[in-house]
Amino acid sequence: MNGALVAGLLMTAGAVPAGDIFPEAGDFRFQKIHRAAGEVEWPFLAKGGMLGCTKVLGNRAVYFIPDETDMNRAFNLDMNVFAMSIVNLGMNDILAPYDTVEQLVHRIAPFVTMGQRLCDQDPGTFVTGPEL
Repeated sequence: MNGALVAGLLMTAGAVPAGDIFPEAGDFRFQKIHRAAGEVEWPFLAKGGMLGCTKVLGNRAVYFIPDETDMNRAFNLDMNVFAMSIVNLGMNDILAPYDTVEQLVHRIAPFVTMGQRLCDQDPGTFVTGPEL
């Protein structure tokens, strides 16, 4: 069955909150992050930015928003590299160069985990320190 049709049926039935299907700005949680001095596994070209998390179709979705760009679109971080590449199609100036897919996964894994923990916080939360 088409995903949009299922989402619509679940919303009208009251089984899933509408915010878990189509998130709005207030549904996100954010945490400020930056590259530590001497950090060699930093996966991003930007020196800092924000991690964001929200639920999309009931699943936790993690995003990175770099500080040093005028881009108006967040970069999706996912352990499924194929899905991540499809969602981020055309965004090739976010990740630092990597040699293998394994190296990329090794670099982004801690940020995906940290971003998913953000979804345990209340919607609208902005974490400023390394609490997570």
